[in-house]
Amino acid sequence: MVLTFWDNADSKEFIYNINWSCDSDGVSSIELSCRDNAERVPYVVAVKELIEAQGKVFKETKPNRWRYFYPADRYYLDTLQDFILNEKPIIDKYLNSHVESGIPLADKELDDKYVKALPGYKGYIETIQKAKKTGAVKVKASDYIMTFQHNELSNAMVNYLKKNGYQNVKAEDDYVDISCNDSSGKKIFFELKTAKTVKAAIREAMGQLLEYNHYPNNNKADKLIIVTAHEPEKEDMQYLLGLRTIYHIPVYYQQFDMNKKQLLAEC
Repeated sequence: MVLTFWDNADSKEFIYNINWSCDSDGVSSIELSCRDNAERVPYVVAVKELIEAQGKVFKETKPNRWRYFYPADRYYLDTLQDFILNEKPIIDKYLNSHVESGIPLADKELDDKYVKALPGYKGYIETIQKAKKTGAVKVKASDYIMTFQHNELSNAMVNYLKKNGYQNVKAEDDYVDISCNDSSGKKIFFELKTAKTVKAAIREAMGQLLEYNHYPNNNKADKLIIVTAHEPEKEDMQYLLGLRTIYHIPVYYQQFDMNKKQLLAEC
């Protein structure tokens, strides 16, 4: 899979000058290529140097073609979000100030042909439009990717739970991301987050879980579990243990490995 946010390509390599890609094995990368146009090479090199200043070092796979590989264990949507949030603004700013490079930002035709053809895009737009009854809807790529990440995590979680003995598995039931019963019959509410850290996910999820479980004055679930694709830090585990010990809130955290499609031990 190859995605670009800029027009124009390397006709010799049949690939866009600047793109993010993901191989069939799940390894993703940023690729820069300009083997057909000597006048454009300095601009592509400048883009490479701007990205390398952020700590990502490219390998030259062919003359005037470079590739940065993300760590193999990083989930591909995480790397795409990283690229959109960190590299894309830098590249946009440079290309906007160097129109002579011949690499313009994607126009409406490219957006219609590629971005709007992404899986789940139509459903995402419909959801946003329902939430905003009036006015124009402006969609940011980073928002879309986060929604897509959440949907993939939810689908993978539901499949895992159903295959591993959980009963009454329901997604998006009365605002709860996933509700189910474990093998002992305990009712569980899972709140899924795409935050960049476990700490941020806990901060975002706690209020939601408490409201879903207790508002206005009831107790619907036995356990409240926050889920992201990230490994928790020692401090995250200590914090949750403190909440359970001091305030007697049955809140836990579990990492879901998106590569192995596996829910890891709770903490």
